[in-house]
Amino acid sequence: MATEKISRWNMHKFPIASQMEYRKARRAEAQSIIDKNAQLANSFAAISKNRVAEEGNLFSRIAMERMGQKVSKRA
Repeated sequence: MATEKISRWNMHKFPIASQMEYRKARRAEAQSIIDKNAQLANSFAAISKNRVAEEGNLFSRIAMERMGQKVSKRA
């Protein structure tokens, strides 16, 4: 039995200590995946936030140029 790999289907055949080690390893693996996904999501959110801010700056710059053109036409 020692050479057989523990899975969720045969876990009941192993001693409690082995089952606990298996569950702890699975939780650690799941937590690392969750952390990696959260880090990736935060990166995409930061990119999106920066893109929106730069679009706002661009629109503001265009509006200021247009206002400047209207003022110079009146003069």
